[in-house]
Amino acid sequence: MSASSIVVLGSTNWDICMYLPHLPMPGETVGSGRMQTNLGGKGANQAVACHKAGGNTQFISCIGNDATGQNILQMFNDLALPTDSIKVVEDSTGTACIFIDSNAENCIGLTPGANKWLNTEVVDQHYDDIANANVLLMQLETPPATIFHAATIAKQNNTKVILNPAPAARLNDDVFPLVDLLTPNRGELAQLAGIATDSDDGLVKACSVLIEKGVKALVVTLGRDGAFLYTPNTQQYFDAFPVMAIDTTAAGDTFNGYLTASLSQAWDFQLSIPTASAAAALSVKKRGAIPSIPERSAVSEFMDEQ
Repeated sequence: MSASSIVVLGSTNWDICMYLPHLPMPGETVGSGRMQTNLGGKGANQAVACHKAGGNTQFISCIGNDATGQNILQMFNDLALPTDSIKVVEDSTGTACIFIDSNAENCIGLTPGANKWLNTEVVDQHYDDIANANVLLMQLETPPATIFHAATIAKQNNTKVILNPAPAARLNDDVFPLVDLLTPNRGELAQLAGIATDSDDGLVKACSVLIEKGVKALVVTLGRDGAFLYTPNTQQYFDAFPVMAIDTTAAGDTFNGYLTASLSQAWDFQLSIPTASAAAALSVKKRGAIPSIPERSAVSEFMDEQ
């Protein structure tokens, strides 16, 4: 791949994961838990997934000037992911508290910390990196103005824009024409389109709404039901790989990272979606976010066995 073929712009968090028999109800304390802490954040997860998939990846993010931030920099170095575009700011590093139940379902609370400093000024410092990239990948754990600004730079320079609209949030309509590929899950799609997506018909209608708003294509992740590709000329379901899930925390991020790495080489959904699905399937077999992201060799071996 060419230099900086993938730029990932997004959040970096410190994940505090607690594995519980079931998720707490309001006011409930659930005991017998087990805790695990590690590097996370949707941006960091997806950047590491791109990197492990073999993509030449540059990660633009902000971390705090605290001990956690220094620990995270060392972890990126250990992963051989370049850190020269990760900015240290006068704030605490973002933190995520994640509860995971015995069925691998989770709920997450976030404090953005340094992530809120990932602003348009930081983006402008990396104008050339975005302009020269094949693909720009973003999520919604960073300020909306930053996402719009980076996407505008990408569009002006023929860099493909992939937006993973997670966590679920409303987006201004002026963002959609800048997006080459939108990758929501079923719930995020429903919120963006304002249409229920719990049926095949609703899924198609919701996708068509976003195409009309200017999105060029969608890949909707459906968990154990696989993925759905929608373009103005294509509607296609892709099966998931059946596995026993232990923790689904980073499955979507793994999917997006592997999808982006594959698409950065050739904009071919027929090749890229199965590869991303296989990587996501492997990720749910391990606990944690980044520790669960598989190496490319493991994904290839897994696909050969199917």
